[in-house]
Amino acid sequence: MNRLITIAFIFICHICIAQNKLGAIGSWRGHFDNHSIRQVIKGDAIYAASPYQIIKLDGTNNPSWIDKTTGLSDIDIAYLAWDPILKQLVITYENSNVDILKEDQVYNINAIELSSLYTDHKINGLSIYNNWGLLSTNFGVVVIDLLKHEIKDTWFPNNSQQPTITYDVAIVNDSVFVATNNGIWACPFNNNWIQSNLWAHLTNYDALYIKHFTQKNNTLFAYNSSSLYQIPNTSIIFKTTAGSIQKIDSTANSLNISIQYPNNKGAIIQLTNNFNPSSLIDSTILAAPMQTVFDNSSYWIADNALGLLQKNNTTKWIDLGGPKANIQGVASINEHNLLAPFNNVNGYASFNENGWNSYAQIASRPVPTLYASTVSKVDGSAWFTSKTGLLHITNNTSIEAIQPNTIVGDYKCIQTDQNNSIWAIQDNQGIVRQTNSGWANIPLPNNFTNKGLDQFVINNQQQAWVIAPNKQGIYIYQSKDIFKTEVWNQLTTQASNGNLPSNNVTSIANDKTGSIWVGTDNGIGIFNCGDISSEPCNAYLPIVNNNGFNGYLFQKEIIKTIAIDGANRKWIGTNNGAWLLSADGLEIIAHFTISNSPLPSDTILQILIAPNTGEVFFNTSKQMVSFRGTATQGNETQNTIQIFPNPVPPSFNGIIAFRGLVDNAIVKITDLTGKLLYQTNAIGGQAIWNGKTYEGHKVATGIYLVFVRDLSGNEKGVGKIVIADGY
Repeated sequence: MNRLITIAFIFICHICIAQNKLGAIGSWRGHFDNHSIRQVIKGDAIYAASPYQIIKLDGTNNPSWIDKTTGLSDIDIAYLAWDPILKQLVITYENSNVDILKEDQVYNINAIELSSLYTDHKINGLSIYNNWGLLSTNFGVVVIDLLKHEIKDTWFPNNSQQPTITYDVAIVNDSVFVATNNGIWACPFNNNWIQSNLWAHLTNYDALYIKHFTQKNNTLFAYNSSSLYQIPNTSIIFKTTAGSIQKIDSTANSLNISIQYPNNKGAIIQLTNNFNPSSLIDSTILAAPMQTVFDNSSYWIADNALGLLQKNNTTKWIDLGGPKANIQGVASINEHNLLAPFNNVNGYASFNENGWNSYAQIASRPVPTLYASTVSKVDGSAWFTSKTGLLHITNNTSIEAIQPNTIVGDYKCIQTDQNNSIWAIQDNQGIVRQTNSGWANIPLPNNFTNKGLDQFVINNQQQAWVIAPNKQGIYIYQSKDIFKTEVWNQLTTQASNGNLPSNNVTSIANDKTGSIWVGTDNGIGIFNCGDISSEPCNAYLPIVNNNGFNGYLFQKEIIKTIAIDGANRKWIGTNNGAWLLSADGLEIIAHFTISNSPLPSDTILQILIAPNTGEVFFNTSKQMVSFRGTATQGNETQNTIQIFPNPVPPSFNGIIAFRGLVDNAIVKITDLTGKLLYQTNAIGGQAIWNGKTYEGHKVATGIYLVFVRDLSGNEKGVGKIVIADGY
């Protein structure tokens, strides 16, 4: 028996595989794009894997999603394999972490990831043999006991017991074959046992640079990026000169070769039992095929650029949910939709509770590459910025291109002001603003740098706060809508002229009281300014206590984004995760990172908050996830409220929420006799209750009344909660 990896921690958690619907308060869901499918396998269902998510298809091709938000341990999925004996899914990740998914439980084996024995833990391949998972790594072959969910052994395919880079492993006819950086090595395999000093070096293959195996009818085949061989022969069975072999998969009657050609083209070449090649799917359909599996008269093809293809009597791409591309533009959100420009490719995506829809053309007209979005408060139509102008799209059916001027300069951030007019930043120029007669140009003063303009916000006083390029602080444009004087000012770190914590401003937001929160590479400054033509405008720098030491808020931290929730609390995105602060910024309520949450990355690019549900969307450097928060937008007047869940099963241990309240409303829960059981305040427009009394006792089954006091002090009976069996 060979040396074991000494660290073998195993973690178990439950997983929920379901449709991606809005969950309870505190729950998460993923919003990953699935245009890149790198693997497809057959198990108890068809499983397809993108870098961030596994998609399980039922018999009618309806998807359910398995990822870090539903219980997996990690992201950056490397390999999948199905264990047909124990009926479980084995998952490896790029960081060498391993999950085993059996029914609703995930068993995590992080021994390889955490091991200090070897400097390079990369997993290069995964295969299943009986009750073993065989991991080809950059130091040897790691054997996982799939019954005990633990590491069983480590094989070094040489006779010197030295770590060796291994690419693939196969067990055929009582022999183990391993493709390594030193060629192919084989060893007798008797009664599930190998002896480390019996490895044989198949030197005839050394010059062929074999990295992969495939099996068919107890025959072993080996291949490199261009050629296929049958072990133990070295004559070429198949060779491609125009492309690169990605993977070869076998069925009872054929070998299916996934080939990548130049210029984003690919094909599946099929070899029948006599090794005659034919085209199964040609390059007019595929772009980057990675793997093929056959099931129930259908071929399933994973394509790294286009998604998942099903071929039987017809050929169709399967809708796997999510946006069609990675969201790299500046998104916006309102009560109905999240609008997300792709920026890296043409088009945009829209999300609501019916799911994601992506648009590359409107009314047969191609949509260009878009940078930022906003929604009109008048008619709900969408506005976008592009390189050459603005795009106005109504109901995703009609499109209007608008060019406010003939000045050369990309259009960047776009906003809707309190009067429902559109403002946008134009690089190399300044601001364009919608007026009754068309569009007005508001150029920067000649002494202001105008190259590199990007972000800005419009505040309640119709002032535009613009992040100045080249680490020059902030430019403020004051219109004459509120104040008498139209003026531009520049704010910097000077104590009497801005008092910014740094001139490198990285983010900016307008809160519910009209305060401007400015994020920099050295923390946060808060502005409450009036007429900037006659009054000083300087930041207040909050001082907080951190482990007994006082310091400025987020000092030495890069503030990448700031968002305001329904309770005026601040969500702060940094390179070290996302933070939830109290309205004044002096209290840390929550801090999410990749280690304590399903965030796919600690680098937070943008945070958006759905006003009516309190759902917080985190767009990170590795795609988007969302979290069901506790605060919603408050109503103007108190009418009826929404209570969920309702009815409540007695076994329910989650949060009961009351939505549709006025800001900071008082909520009282009583029994039918009027006895007060619990009282709380709304967080924005939503209050929460854990189903317990003040004393911490869980309430019994029955009917409970909910009373809400609105801002005028009136108390109204607005609903009831039913706690009963059968729900």
